Amino acid sequence: MKVRTVMSSEYFKQTLLSDEVKKSKSAQAVDSALADDSVAVEDEVRDKQVLIRVSESQREQWQNAAEADGLSVSEWLRQMADNRWREIFTCNHPLEKRQSYPWSEFCLDCGTKIR
Repeated sequence: MKVRTVMSSEYFKQTLLSDEVKKSKSAQAVDSALADDSVAVEDEVRDKQVLIRVSESQREQWQNAAEADGLSVSEWLRQMADNRWREIFTCNHPLEKRQSYPWSEFCLDCGTKIR
């Protein structure tokens, strides 16, 4: 006895819609990750200071490195600290290493809850 499966047009609509939603979410995740890497926090007032004591030779090395990157030493250090913070507290693993549910998303490598 043959079983005939009939797929309704509604099923196809839902499947295609689901794929489009997944594609859209992936694109948004990539865009936000790229934006996070390149954009400093512009709307926050920078009124706090961190004092770092270094040797003269170390200061010169940092100055040369910052100039090579086209930044001030302060901005150079800020960017390095922000990148390191992201490495520690956010997930940098590829999207295929994530387990996604409608209510949540987790990284399978590091266990970070993405949403």
